[in-house]
Amino acid sequence: MRKNTWWNRVLLCGVLAVATLATTEGTASAATQCFSQSYSDGANIVPGTGGGNVTRAITRQRAGNTWDDWVWRGTEFQCPRGRTCEYAWEKSKTTTTGWAIGGGTDLGNASSPSKKWYNTVVSFVGGYQKTTQLTTAFTWTVHLNGGDVAQPVQVAVRRWTQGDFAGGWVRTNRGCQGGTTYEWNGNVRFGDWTRNVFEKEKVGYAVNGRM
Repeated sequence: MRKNTWWNRVLLCGVLAVATLATTEGTASAATQCFSQSYSDGANIVPGTGGGNVTRAITRQRAGNTWDDWVWRGTEFQCPRGRTCEYAWEKSKTTTTGWAIGGGTDLGNASSPSKKWYNTVVSFVGGYQKTTQLTTAFTWTVHLNGGDVAQPVQVAVRRWTQGDFAGGWVRTNRGCQGGTTYEWNGNVRFGDWTRNVFEKEKVGYAVNGRM
């Protein structure tokens, strides 16, 4: 009887020891971090970049309509009045265009005196720093009436999108050894961004200012 009682106590103590070890290791280090001033730069929210704590760029809105960005216009040709013309440019053109033309990013609560988190946050927005090459060979013929003015053009068809960021280390204002304590909040929203998504290319001849 004593032997069984002693063995049960050993088993019980062993279970409690394992449970305590799992609890202490699985909470504090995952949910909080001590950031030095030089690392956080005093930001209210520090973006997460790894270890399961990753900030996400969230798209809130996409414009219903696209818009045309005329990225290149070639040499104009005017057909003399009183006659008709058949004209071809016989030209190849390569244009590099960015996806974030006209866009911008506001760090919001991730701001700091040095704006050190800008590049980190921008990298979360898919395609924000991307560029696209458009290559067109203008070899086909356009028919012009007398007085018409035409020129070859390349057009990037774009769509406005905008959103914000989700997930970050939130400043608690509680001191820690060598810095300030930050707690991870995967749902906190901050900042905003806008960009133009490149959707397709249109090429052709603009006649009298119209494609």
